[in-house]
Amino acid sequence: MFITMALIPILRMAAVRLHAGLDVPDARKVHDHPVPKVGGLAMAVGALVPVILVADGGRFVNSVLIGACVIVLFGLVDDLKNLGWKAKFAGQVLAALIVILYGKLNICFLGSCLPEGVSLPELLALPVTLVVIVGVTNAINLSDGLDGLAGGTSLLVFICIGLLCYTGGDFAEKLAIMLLCTAVAGSILGFLRFNTYPANVFMGDTGSQLLGFLAVTLALGITQRETPLSPLLTLLLLGFPVLDTLTVMAERIAAGRMPFAPDKNHFHHKLMRLGLFHTEAVAAIYAITAFLTAMAYLLRFHSDWLLLGCYASFCALVVSAFTIAERRGF
Repeated sequence: MFITMALIPILRMAAVRLHAGLDVPDARKVHDHPVPKVGGLAMAVGALVPVILVADGGRFVNSVLIGACVIVLFGLVDDLKNLGWKAKFAGQVLAALIVILYGKLNICFLGSCLPEGVSLPELLALPVTLVVIVGVTNAINLSDGLDGLAGGTSLLVFICIGLLCYTGGDFAEKLAIMLLCTAVAGSILGFLRFNTYPANVFMGDTGSQLLGFLAVTLALGITQRETPLSPLLTLLLLGFPVLDTLTVMAERIAAGRMPFAPDKNHFHHKLMRLGLFHTEAVAAIYAITAFLTAMAYLLRFHSDWLLLGCYASFCALVVSAFTIAERRGF
């Protein structure tokens, strides 16, 4: 936390003086003046460097750290030079493949959703895992639309992942994951000191992609390996930004537009159109995320079908509420 807090003013001053890494407002953004996008680099240094120096979590944790460094490198170049989507996507795929191939992380188990003793074959598990990691990384990236939003919601997710590490698994690896979650949570707290509304620094793609990548890989790491935890817990931990992204893409396709075309139809935009202030919209999503992470922790040993049913009910409730509000002109 203190490393992040010390680095942000220095990086912010450098960005302003060099006129590099500034987020310039446009029609789909809510801020009205250029803001430095250097918070992500400070978060990465504050979270990753201490863990790299002191942790020995084995092959999986090392692969996550290497992949995270790849994400930071591509994100930093994008924040400074504005990479195209193809280069950003290539960086995400490379980072995901490092965790999948070197870290041996695959989505093989779906719990009782598959017949007992049945798991996904490796030829299917690899592309599924790749899509999930890249998809969630982008979902967190796209959710970074209001001051303090992505940082605060990710903080709750990492706290829950750290608590879930108390159950099952290799002790050294579990300890390293807990240490990484603690370091990331501390760096987020240091960043939120400068990112709470009205923010004077943003995390940029460096920070949002890093948080998404770490959240999904660690969540899969504690649910897809030797553990009594349900493999569907990841749905509850990261389901809100995923639902947000899928809903927005579906609306764009229905309107005859490209699914990746930027707009102002994310859940946080809709909350503000309902009349909530900036801080109220952020607080509402904090509350939703807190509810989902608490449910994930409390139901960690329960039936996979119960978890799936809870998440499906949550999705139906959220989508229905926004649909009714829009049709009635709220």
